[in-house]
Amino acid sequence: MKLIKNINYLLVFCVLALSISCKTRDDLQAFKDAKYSLAGIDQLHLNGVSLLDKKRPEDFNFAEAAMLFSAVSDNKLAANSTLGLNVELEDGSKERSMTVTQLKWQLLLNGKQTLSGLVNEPVELRNGLNTLSIKTPVLLAEENGRPDFNNLLGLLGLLNNQDKSKRPEVVLQIKPTIQTSVGPVEFPSFINIRQ
Repeated sequence: MKLIKNINYLLVFCVLALSISCKTRDDLQAFKDAKYSLAGIDQLHLNGVSLLDKKRPEDFNFAEAAMLFSAVSDNKLAANSTLGLNVELEDGSKERSMTVTQLKWQLLLNGKQTLSGLVNEPVELRNGLNTLSIKTPVLLAEENGRPDFNNLLGLLGLLNNQDKSKRPEVVLQIKPTIQTSVGPVEFPSFINIRQ
């Protein structure tokens, strides 16, 4: 009798584990197939200097310019940002969420990697608009072992250029690692986010 009871418990456990893994797989697929778009940037600090209010080189005081030049030369930049990420799930009627435990990202200008980084703080994503506070190191793409200043100039040109027809093509790519019932799982490829 005790053996039958233990077998019943084992069967119930297997059914529960299977249903949880199916839901996890469905959630993973839903977020993999979702459409992502950048809804806006409310705050952007680079090594403590706010960049959203800077339009020209003259907007930086000497201390800010010197500190940023040193950080760029050493390729030791750190960003602190608050941004809006819109997640549009194909099946928006179901309540789904995903906990991102780690997020690799890279910024491409005209198809060429310019910046990259890694977010190590957990973020919860849901269908709709998500407000994310992100802290991340920022690495400039390197050429011959040194930061490529041409990429930085292209990025600064993008921030200052008001003529949209002359702006380079900008793509933000993310590669999340998400928490599942069986542990963390990294997406196999980068997801493109356009503004």
